[in-house]
Amino acid sequence: MDATQQQMFDSYRAARRGEAAPPAPGTYEMETVRQIRLWREFLAVLDGRVKRVKRVKRRRRGRAARRPADAAVPRVQAGCRGSVGC
Repeated sequence: MDATQQQMFDSYRAARRGEAAPPAPGTYEMETVRQIRLWREFLAVLDGRVKRVKRVKRRRRGRAARRPADAAVPRVQAGCRGSVGC
């Protein structure tokens, strides 16, 4: 029995009992991956290992820090499509 069949079976059983249906397969996978990554980073801090920042992130931070304040990109108001009143 695969995950989809199990989920269908559990949904049927929950409906018969008047309970809430279980979440669909894969609903919380990304959150679980994030939590595992966060836990590993926490354990690394406890062990005294320093997490290194990737070069790409360093470059992006450097570019953002060097941009002058007056060169900010103008923002378009929500719902404004270039009409005269915007």
